[in-house]
Order: sequence, then C-alpha cells, then structure tokens
Amino acid sequence: MSVICKYFLRAAICAALVFAGIQMAAGQSAAMPKVAKIDTDGLSKLIKPNGKPLLINFWATWCDPCREEFPDLVKIDAEYRGKIDFITISLDDLADIDTFVPKFLSEVKATMPAYLLKTDDETAAIKMVSNDWSGNLPMTVLFDANGKPAYQRNGKVRFVNLVAEIDKVLTAKPLADEMYVTIDYVKIKDGRRDEAMYFYENNWKLYRDEALKRGVIHSYQMLGSIPSTTAPFDIILTTWYKNEEQHKNSEKNFEPILKELRPTGPKLKNGLGIDDFRQSLFVFRGKAIYGSIK
Repeated sequence: MSVICKYFLRAAICAALVFAGIQMAAGQSAAMPKVAKIDTDGLSKLIKPNGKPLLINFWATWCDPCREEFPDLVKIDAEYRGKIDFITISLDDLADIDTFVPKFLSEVKATMPAYLLKTDDETAAIKMVSNDWSGNLPMTVLFDANGKPAYQRNGKVRFVNLVAEIDKVLTAKPLADEMYVTIDYVKIKDGRRDEAMYFYENNWKLYRDEALKRGVIHSYQMLGSIPSTTAPFDIILTTWYKNEEQHKNSEKNFEPILKELRPTGPKLKNGLGIDDFRQSLFVFRGKAIYGSIK
C-alpha cells in the first residue's frame, strides 16, 4: 500500500474513531484494550501452544480485509473460548500501540489478547511463522496443541472454513500423531531375578518417576513374563513419550536425572554388575498408530 493511501485511510479511520469516541463520552463508556509490544523473541514464545490449539491473526488498522474480517474473528473467539487460545498480532507502527490499534479493537469489541510486533528483522519474524508467508496481510495461522501448523490463510478468512479447521483440530486424536515409545526386551541371566528386580526398582523406576515429575516422559511400565510363557525374554520395559521431540531428546533429558539421583552409579545387589544378571535382547523404538492411552 502506498504512503499516500495509508495517509488518507488513516485519516478516515481517525475521523471514525473520533466520532466513536464522542459517542462513548456521551454515555457508552468502555475500557480500552491493552496492546502489548513484542519483538522477535516474544513472537517465538507466543507461537508455541500451551496445551491447546492456538489461533493467531496478523493484521493492521490500515489493512482493509483485516478490518473486514475482524467481526468474524470476534465471533470465533466467543464460540471457542476455553477450547483454543486465540491471539491477535498487529503490524501497525509502534506509535499506534496506544491509539489506533486499541481504539479499533474496542470498536469491534475484540477481547482476545492483543500484541503489536516491532522488529528490526521482519524477514526472520515472517519465516518464524510460515515459510509460505511473504508478509502480506491479513494472515491467520492455526497450530494444533502440539505446535504443528494445521491451517493457514493468507488473505481474508472465510468464517465457515476456519470454523471447520478449528473443529478438525479439536477432534483430532493426538495419540496417533504424537505418542512415541521405547521398549526394551530383557533376559534375566543365570536365574538372578532378585538382583535384576532390585536394580530396576531402585534405579530404572526411580529415574522414570523423576522424569514424570519433570514432564520429560508421558508414562512407563515394567512387565514380567508368566511361568508358562515361551518367549525368550523375561522382562519388558516400556517408556512412553508425549511427542517426537521428547523421544529424540530422551538421553539428554535423562542424563541430569541420573547424575542427581545416582551420582556414583546405580545401586546394585550382592556386588554384581549389571551385565552379570541381565541381558538386553533388543530395543524397539516406534510411534503409536492408534490406541487408548490418554
């Protein structure tokens, strides 16, 4: 948009807002929304979901389609409040953070958290949001609860389409998409079950209880074979992870736990080393396809 167009458009907006301000002063009082300034670092934190799907709308007061779509966005915010997180990020000039931006938000009765992005590296900020975005407005992005882009619209949103995409994310089954597991099949050597069970109770279990507290695993389980089984293993050790990132970083996440809880090494029984009483036959690493794990 040319500087001249922005100037005249802003003048028109100003006149409309002044008129609205006169009406409010006559008896329609309303609190002005708070617009927070963010930079690129702040943006990187905002685009990470916090346990819910996240909808972000990038806009500006000088953008015609941005203003036109806002009533629909306000409806979506009211309809899905509590089910998703919804924020708006203005790309207006910083000088407008206490004037044009909050006045417009007040006029359309927008109550979702509002931010204004001010950065010296616009390209980095744009690519942080989407590699398919050139920076033109409006831009709406929907992330699922795990932070994966689920939908984006570069242009004025279509209410029905956006609602459908939100419903799709809310009804998705995260287990099939995100749960990862490591399974260790173990053979007890030379009948030394007592030493093996002592090791797992005082080390393996201890580490995973702490990992649960720190939120670096989803769950764990230890299974023992029954006497009639013909399997070549005696114990199955499973550790579930909430997503691929947790699974990839499992060794790094467990390292400080082992150092803190067993700084001199694992607790052992009868002076035997780990290889004296157990043998890891093979380890399976995989991703859940479907199931009922919550």
